[in-house]
Amino acid sequence: MNLDDLRRARKAAADKMKLAADKLAELDGAEAPDETALAAAQTEFDAADTEFQAADKKVKRAEAVEAAQSAAATGDAQQPAAAVASVPAQAQNPEHQGVEVGFMALALAANRGDKDRAVAMLEREGHSGIGATLNSTAESAGGVLVPRPLASQIITLLRPRVVVRKAGARTVPMSAGELRHAKQTGGATASYGGEIDPIVESEPSFDKIDTKLKKLSSLVPVSNTLLMRATLGGAQMIRDDMLKVMALREDLAFLRNDGSGDLPKGLRYWAPAANWDAGPVAATAMAADTALRRCIALVEDANVSMTSGGWIMRASAKAFLSSLRDANGNPLYPEIERAGTLKGFPVHTTSQVPNNLGAGGNETEIYFADFAETMIGEGGDLRLAQSTEASFVDTSGDTQSAFQRDLTLFRAIAEHDFAPEHDEAIAGFNAADWSLQAA
Repeated sequence: MNLDDLRRARKAAADKMKLAADKLAELDGAEAPDETALAAAQTEFDAADTEFQAADKKVKRAEAVEAAQSAAATGDAQQPAAAVASVPAQAQNPEHQGVEVGFMALALAANRGDKDRAVAMLEREGHSGIGATLNSTAESAGGVLVPRPLASQIITLLRPRVVVRKAGARTVPMSAGELRHAKQTGGATASYGGEIDPIVESEPSFDKIDTKLKKLSSLVPVSNTLLMRATLGGAQMIRDDMLKVMALREDLAFLRNDGSGDLPKGLRYWAPAANWDAGPVAATAMAADTALRRCIALVEDANVSMTSGGWIMRASAKAFLSSLRDANGNPLYPEIERAGTLKGFPVHTTSQVPNNLGAGGNETEIYFADFAETMIGEGGDLRLAQSTEASFVDTSGDTQSAFQRDLTLFRAIAEHDFAPEHDEAIAGFNAADWSLQAA
């Protein structure tokens, strides 16, 4: 069991304790307590407590091991104190962030998944620090479990690539595999009254949003010719290819997946029905402006803080809006070209928003949200595996043999989910013929 599994077991034991405690409290509050039922409930509570204490010890032990491995991963690469003092501090090259994952993948592939030989190869090539980190990793499904500090670098690198992350969605750890948080669905009220009139009572109402980890997998085929040596360029290529395919799939998931099966639920399906205009909105200046103002009004009227308000759309829709003119021929939205904003809020574009929706196949979608109200729950782990014998289906739908084509397949698996704190922070609409041709 890995650390997250242990934390899930601890949480399950804590839930059992709560249920048993609630049962005890209910029996204690009875006018004539049933002594037999009380004794059974106490036994149930004691068993749950014992289970929790055992699980808690395992979690703390695993956390201590993980912290020790993280420290040991760089311990042997440190210089003596005197040498360190004489060397000026240098900033890490931002372009090399997360490249350790690429080096690990290259070394594992070149040594057919043998971790010890991969560590030795990295040390021979002058990457002893990365070799030490790889040596401390756990085996996972024919590959390795990338340490959390390195996995978090990959997640950080995804932020500018995934439009929902870039727009301001908050990242929250989901180390226990599940994240529960409450949302307020109704507020308390205040009222004026006479000097001795009774105060009218009111209560806020709450609901909860539950998100559970969904598995995102990426598969990257690489020519074996590139795997002869663990070079920086090869490591960067592996890292960037994984980031690219993961980013494209995340964009689609966080925007348009409906939450069925093992899929996350995206903005389109989190938006309340009243906040989405299926229209479609016509390709005219008046219709477009009305739809855009409606989105902003719906979100602001819901008392959303608008900390990170923004738009998401296709680049062609952005170009269409930028091309609109008023009666005097002046740009209707000059701020799009000048500042990349629309009605005061940033515009983010992605090709993962379709442009072939609707009965006529000519519709797209425009999203508006306060992205500070949206949340991405991260599992924190990244699992890497590789194979030279497996087959894969390419983008054309054809099955390809890695062995026949002298390729190595890299597989990366991450876990996360997506949810808003308040559904009312999302609005949008369908638009038809929003392209420069229509303008």
